[in-house]
Amino acid sequence: MSNKPYDPARVFVRAAGFTEGIEWAFWLVLTVWWVVDLNLGPFELVLLGTVLEASVLLAETPTGVVADLISRKRSLIIAQVVMGIGFIWAVASTNYWVILPAQAVFGIGWTFRSGADTAWVTDELKGMGEHSDDDLDRLLIRKHQFGIAVALVALPVTIVVGELVSVRWAGLTLGVIQILMGGYFYVALREDHFVPGYAKDRGFFETLREGVASVRGTPRLRMLVLVIVALDMGAEGFDRLGYKHLLDSGSIDDGSLLVLGALFIAMAFAGLAVNAVAGRVLESGYGVARLAVVLLAVAAIGGALASVTSIVVVIAIGYMMQDSTREALWPVLDGWANRDAPSQVRATVHSLMGQATAIAQLVGGLMLGAIAELTSIPIVLGISAGLFGLSSVLATRGVVRRPTQTSY
Repeated sequence: MSNKPYDPARVFVRAAGFTEGIEWAFWLVLTVWWVVDLNLGPFELVLLGTVLEASVLLAETPTGVVADLISRKRSLIIAQVVMGIGFIWAVASTNYWVILPAQAVFGIGWTFRSGADTAWVTDELKGMGEHSDDDLDRLLIRKHQFGIAVALVALPVTIVVGELVSVRWAGLTLGVIQILMGGYFYVALREDHFVPGYAKDRGFFETLREGVASVRGTPRLRMLVLVIVALDMGAEGFDRLGYKHLLDSGSIDDGSLLVLGALFIAMAFAGLAVNAVAGRVLESGYGVARLAVVLLAVAAIGGALASVTSIVVVIAIGYMMQDSTREALWPVLDGWANRDAPSQVRATVHSLMGQATAIAQLVGGLMLGAIAELTSIPIVLGISAGLFGLSSVLATRGVVRRPTQTSY
């Protein structure tokens, strides 16, 4: 038995980061499964995203309130099990209408995790009195870096299994791993400093109202909602149609798993580098909002580059630019929300941000899918790049000045 003292930060980085890495590998499996094995068209691909985001939209806030009322640990355990079931369901059949509901299952599972992991580690560390908001910002970056490092191992293994056995079996294996991680969360996580909402005589609707009031009453949180909406409306174009644009431009068929696998690995390396730079920038006192402005601007440039050419290498470079900066944005925007969210409704506030993401991706997916059917995928990707640029401009309104002249 280990004699090391319990360290919530270490558990958070390893557990939450590991599940992120597994999800990288699974999205590679799903991309090949949908685009190559099932040969889905633009509208079918977008509909998958629409079902996912609709389920998130409906479940995000209730599950966040539950995490604040009852237990962040239990919420995370449920998330792993439900997401694992969604993984398995997604590759269980070649019938489109059979696998479509799997997106809803995965989406509901994801909402149980959304914000709960960050809320859990924030309360544990602040309860120990050892970490500032700046420390927590850097911890979110570290967790994301660890997740990408796990992806760099999981992606090649997934490619080998997919090539030697089948893409389906690779997906099934990853689903089982996600479910088993629920057991690890049960053993590894403790809640020494979390006080459930019901212990404070707060009910579901009281907690929800307090969370909504926190967002409405905090200018930086209101601006963050707008940043998220513009970003995620654009993100849906690349997440659903970007890989199809790449494969169609290169007339790639039989080697699609290897090509996309190589792209995913390259994006993981790029994401690791960008996250490392982002972590150092935060350490210098640059601030989460100012960093978001720069990352969003680079995403816009990369997205525009990928949209204006049919040269596979150039598309891949543009895609890597927008993807790696968007990956770095996850912990940055989480840190932005975390700074202004009250402890007692922290998971609820994070879930409200997740709901803004769901609304944006639901509306953006339907809009961009219709445009793709009427025009072309490159035009949709160009619109997405423009939305990234708009999000960068909006993020400038979230930059404020500390008394020490350090902005955040």
